[in-house]
Amino acid sequence: MLWEAMSEVNTELRNSILCIPPYQHCITEEFIGKMYKKKDNEKLLVNNITNIILSPWQRAYQMEFRYKKTKIFEPFIPVLEYGVFSSVLTDWVCAYLTLLPVVEASLRRWMKEENMSLKSLHKFYYTFGKYSKKYIEGLDDEKENITKEYIRYLKHGFRMLYMSFEECHRKNFKEIFNRNLALHKLEGTMDTQETLRNVTRVLLLMDVISELYLMQESDDLWQTCISADPEQDIDFQLRWHLYEKKAKARTGHNDFLIVQNALVGKSSTRKKRELLRRLREDIL
Repeated sequence: MLWEAMSEVNTELRNSILCIPPYQHCITEEFIGKMYKKKDNEKLLVNNITNIILSPWQRAYQMEFRYKKTKIFEPFIPVLEYGVFSSVLTDWVCAYLTLLPVVEASLRRWMKEENMSLKSLHKFYYTFGKYSKKYIEGLDDEKENITKEYIRYLKHGFRMLYMSFEECHRKNFKEIFNRNLALHKLEGTMDTQETLRNVTRVLLLMDVISELYLMQESDDLWQTCISADPEQDIDFQLRWHLYEKKAKARTGHNDFLIVQNALVGKSSTRKKRELLRRLREDIL
């Protein structure tokens, strides 16, 4: 019943290119049951999942206990640091365009380890699907169910992310989550809310990639990851409190709204004077 409910919730999240995140507190009967009750309210469901993914605590946890332990991420940790920090600052454009190439770079390293070709990115979902059949062999029932759900999500995410210009435009998506259109035409970066959602999708993709990669590592490493004690880990505590401080300061997002609405847009002189007064009060 648990896996059937998880699959149904993920089906509802599929349109938003999201899924139940691969976090310990999310892959539980209690959490999945709560999300299952909200599956008919797509907006509420998506907001719940988004808030969990973007929370400063979760970002700190993923950096310390997942990303830094994932071998295919190792060369890109400095980039991940900047990208994740930008997401905490709600600097969505910077976070999105910084993190997007890390997905492809880490996938190329993973496929190289498996001696698999990654020449055609727009067909990578098919390549990964073939690889995943071998990946599932030998897993116990629980890991197999978890893995199948996240491979299903990755295949869908990869298909959207690496779709060709022509196919993407032909399908006329409401929102653009596509590597080619983002990096070559900056599509999916112009609207603040759309970019926020794209940052959430990229972070979730990396979370799932990291989880699946670590699941194929030795049991010792896997147990080290899942039995991590954040309360006693000084690096996690330092990172989490820094993220919390920056998130509570609300730096970034509100400032960019001023630029977007007042300086780039057509705000009245009266509105600009009111914004100026507030800024002066904040400085003093």
